[in-house]
Amino acid sequence: MTRIMAPTPTRGPAPSHSPPDTRYAPGVGLARALGWFSIGLGLTEVFCHRPLAEWIGVRDHPLLLPMLGVREIISGVDILFEGRPTIGLWSRVAGDAMDLALLGAALTSDNTDRKRVSTAMAAVAGVTALDLLGSLQLSAAAALEG
Repeated sequence: MTRIMAPTPTRGPAPSHSPPDTRYAPGVGLARALGWFSIGLGLTEVFCHRPLAEWIGVRDHPLLLPMLGVREIISGVDILFEGRPTIGLWSRVAGDAMDLALLGAALTSDNTDRKRVSTAMAAVAGVTALDLLGSLQLSAAAALEG
């Protein structure tokens, strides 16, 4: 068995440093999970908007929920196809703010189940915290790389 005690210098025309490996930057694993979550949620909003509206306690809006779903799908695809998906995660944070505003407006309506809407708001707030954490981690890693 060989034990390496000191690094071996690179021989030949190799660069003095390697480019950053974006696959292992802090927040990338969380970003990938949120990308898949975003696509799944988006597909649910597009194809199952009626049961989803009932589940979260609001009246079905046949255009609004599918449009929000398309936004989710686009964010998810961006996150999964970018090496460092900072923009995709920040777009999720912005989308979460929009979702929270819409749910807050729904609380003032007479046609909603306030308990269900409040539960949905709590769930969105939890995912927002994860989106924000991942966005901050990736932004910090990008800033350190210059």
